[in-house]
Amino acid sequence: MNITIEHLSFSYPNTDRALFQDFSLYAQGPGVCAVLGPSGCGKTTLLRLIAGFLKPQSGTLSVEGPISYVFQESRLFPWLSILENVSLPLFQWASKTEAREKALHMLEQVGLADKANDKPAQLSGGQQQRVSLARAFLCPASVLLMDEPFQSLDLPLRIQLMDLFLQLLQDDPRLVLAVTHDPREAIYLADRAIILQGQPLKTVWDEKVLLSRDERRYSSPAHAELEAQMFAVLAAQST
Repeated sequence: MNITIEHLSFSYPNTDRALFQDFSLYAQGPGVCAVLGPSGCGKTTLLRLIAGFLKPQSGTLSVEGPISYVFQESRLFPWLSILENVSLPLFQWASKTEAREKALHMLEQVGLADKANDKPAQLSGGQQQRVSLARAFLCPASVLLMDEPFQSLDLPLRIQLMDLFLQLLQDDPRLVLAVTHDPREAIYLADRAIILQGQPLKTVWDEKVLLSRDERRYSSPAHAELEAQMFAVLAAQST
């Protein structure tokens, strides 16, 4: 399971600003690679390029294995039940009965089995993101792209959902490319952190996160020290 980007260039139509120019990146799983940068710099565009939603003007991009995607919003179909929403990724590989059984098991893992027949509007924002995680992990993919799915949540709920994500990943290892603008989130989740800056974007930081799970806690001195280093890089590039 890997993502290979070599000498990629991309710009949106009718603009004279290249978001990416001769950009290269290699990520290998299983594990979490966090991609950081200022809001609006092009992180989501990078995920869309990897997913195939956008096509580069030049360069090569390859992904080993199928892809699943967790968006900033839950992206649930409002007219379907929670169980039906989670079942959707399996319909092309399994019978309807088997898909529903697997989906219900996944909902049990994220603590929402009792909401299986509810519609998305009946769930809180945090519960909807739990459903999104369940759907993404139910999809038989070796690569998972995440576009700041925890950003709109308050801190206690964010930590709760990040812990849930890490548990799901432990049970079903895959390569995760997680976009965020928050160094604390990257430290908590990732095995590797990359900071992108500039126009066009370039890599200005690429380091392994070698902290223990206890050291990754928001209140730990080791977390604060690494966070300060990453903030310094982000601040230096924005001045």
